[in-house]
Parts: sequence; C-alpha cells; structure tokens
Amino acid sequence: MPVETCPNRVATNCSEGTSGELMIRPSASQVVDRLIRRLRVSDPPERFQRLACEAVRAMLAVEAVAWVPTARREAVVIAGQVDRLDVDSLRDLTPENSGGVWVSSGATKPADSPFRQAAVAHATGDGNATVGWIVAANPIDAVAFGPEVELLPTVAALIATQRGNARLYGDLKELVFGVIRSLTAAIDAKDPYTSGHSERVARIAVRIAEELGLSSSERGDLYLMGLLHDVGKIGIQDDVLKKPGKLTSEEYRQIKAHVGIGVHILTDLKKLHHLLPGVAHHHECYDGSGYPAGLVGDQIPLCARILAVADAFDAMSSNRPYRRRLAPDQIDEIFRKGAGTQWDRRVVEALFRCRADVERIRQKGLGESLRQAVGGTLGRG
Repeated sequence: MPVETCPNRVATNCSEGTSGELMIRPSASQVVDRLIRRLRVSDPPERFQRLACEAVRAMLAVEAVAWVPTARREAVVIAGQVDRLDVDSLRDLTPENSGGVWVSSGATKPADSPFRQAAVAHATGDGNATVGWIVAANPIDAVAFGPEVELLPTVAALIATQRGNARLYGDLKELVFGVIRSLTAAIDAKDPYTSGHSERVARIAVRIAEELGLSSSERGDLYLMGLLHDVGKIGIQDDVLKKPGKLTSEEYRQIKAHVGIGVHILTDLKKLHHLLPGVAHHHECYDGSGYPAGLVGDQIPLCARILAVADAFDAMSSNRPYRRRLAPDQIDEIFRKGAGTQWDRRVVEALFRCRADVERIRQKGLGESLRQAVGGTLGRG
C-alpha cells in the first residue's frame, strides 16, 4: 500500500519505507489535529480507521499499523505490509488488560514471528469494555520505538469515539428513514387514489433536477421534499380530499391549507428544516397566481418550481376521483400552454427532454434512494 506523502510540506523527519519510498514523518500533534478534523460520524468506521493507521504509520516510521477490533465480525484494517503478517498474529499481540502502551519484543515470540518489535494500545467503548487495539509493528530505521509511540492510546481512543458515534448516526439515520416512510404511508392510506403519488413525484423531480444540472446533494434534498410535499393532507377531511365532484370555495380553501399543515408537521424535525421551502411552495405559480404566498418567477425556490411540474405531471397521469387520467398528448399540450405562466418554462423544457425516463421512473418503488437521501440530509452541518 502506498505511503501518504506531503510534497508541499517541509520534511523535518524522513525515513525510507518498506518499498524504498520517502516517508515524511508528521509530528504527534499534526497527527492528532488531522484525525480530529476528519472525525466525521457520517463516514464508515473503516474509512477513519484506515486514515488513522496510515497517519500513525507515517509518524512512527514503521512497516505496518493495524486496527484490530475485538468483535471478529468487524474487519481488521492494516496500513503497510509485514512479511507473514495475518490476523491471527495480530490478535496474539492484543492482551485484554493492556493499559497505556504495551511493547512486545520479537525475542519473546516464536522464530517465525513476523514482528521484530510491536507496540499495542487498546481502546474502550461503552462500559469501559475493550472495543479494539491499535498495533504498530517493526520500526524501519531504529532498534526501538521513539517517544511518539505514547500517542497510540490517543489514536485508539479517537478510533473508538468515531466508531461509536458512527453507530449512533446509523441508528438515527434508520429512525429518520422510518419516520419518512411512515409519513408517506400515512399519506397513501389517507387517499387510496393517490397511493404512491409522493414517491413518483419525488423520483420525477430528481430526474428533472438531473436534467437541469443540480448537484447530488440538491437532488437528494429534492427527493425528500417530493416524498413529504403532501404530508399536510393528513390533516384534510376525507370528504373534501376524496370528493368526486367540483370543490366549493370553502372546500378549496381547506385543500390549500395542506401546505401550511405540512410545514407545521415538519417544523419540529430540525434536521428536515431545509426541506420546508419545497413543501411550502410547490403550489406557487410562475405568474404569481399560486398559493400560499403568491410568489412570482424566481422568487419561488427552484426546488418548489421543479416539484410543481413533477406534481402536475403525475396528477395528470393518474386516475383521480373527479376524472380519468389524461392522455400523454393532452398532458404535453397543457404543459406547453402553462409554461411561463403556471410553471417555469425551463423546468417544463427539462421535463420534455427526459419524458421517456419519467414514464419509466413512475413504475419504481420506495427503497435505497430514500436511504441515500436520508444519509445526505443527516450529514448536513
């Protein structure tokens, strides 16, 4: 495995790696600072563990550094290479009661041991149970480890902290995933005629956003907005929501209230606050005749302009209590007439460019896209 080098940093302490490459040795403080900056709960634990092992290997100038988790179902992460090194030989160096840094000499090991010298530090998790060990093996240019080896317990503690927080983050991600799925299921149960509508709107909106060049994170946010854009319909009376005939002005007022109800439902979910503009304004019209705020043109958030087109497309493509689904040419004609007045012309043109994809997207179900979008929204901040 290549050793990380820093061509733009002055090398104050260098040595030759096992493959002859120049290994720049960062200081202990540099290693700790770098690892703290990279302590992200949204990263898979293995990524941070590898980063830590590579940083310690460069600092100590050793042949290999490994993170050895207590749980055998978790992967052992190794930076560097030592002849005949395997997981069993690493676990032989991991005493349960090691405190601080425990140094092993190859003289006490069998003749075929891969270690000339090894330093080990353990890390604890909940209840002070050992969750793993960090092992540094075989100094390259010295008979013994230098004073920097005393940093091992600190690095082990950082690995344990990131590992534990990443698990909590995963639990939170699953919780939010479940909340969003429950809300979309509640919308579907409220009105069987629109079952699956929110999911289809979400997918159509993402495809239009892709056509418009929005970033991956923006598309992820838009997907969640699509799933939740009609959540306020939970608070609308069934006889109004499912009415097969024309609505009275009072009934239409009640229907329009669903955007405010949706915002109210989501307001207490602080991690979803950035989704509120799409939920609140997906019924605004480009000419200012929409609701709830009568916004005009680019005053309407782009996410809401995209959702408005996706929402209308799926509504016109679906059977409703008050009418049968429209034919594709009828839908296209309505969009052409409404471009620039009801809808943003650029968004309508993007819809036409990916029309065939949109038809296919409507057939897919809820799944991994939601997990990815939830991961993105929880990673904010």
